[in-house]
Amino acid sequence: MQIEVKEPGTGALLRLDAKTENYKGLHGMRIRYPNGASFFIVAKSGAWRSADDHHVAPGFLANIGLALEGRKLSEQIVDHEYQD
Repeated sequence: MQIEVKEPGTGALLRLDAKTENYKGLHGMRIRYPNGASFFIVAKSGAWRSADDHHVAPGFLANIGLALEGRKLSEQIVDHEYQD
């Protein structure tokens, strides 16, 4: 499925592919950028977390989670404090 996600630090809109996947015994989502780069996330304790050693900013993960839930773009975080 394609999801639209705001990058929290800039508010830039990104279109990402999200696909369910099993990775090292964990069930989660493979998130893929248009350039082919990807990372794997799992839902843990009510929040999405990176599970394949890729650093993903907490605000960006929150926005991905909101997009996966089908929430409106207006509910996603745009806050410069989430920049790394």
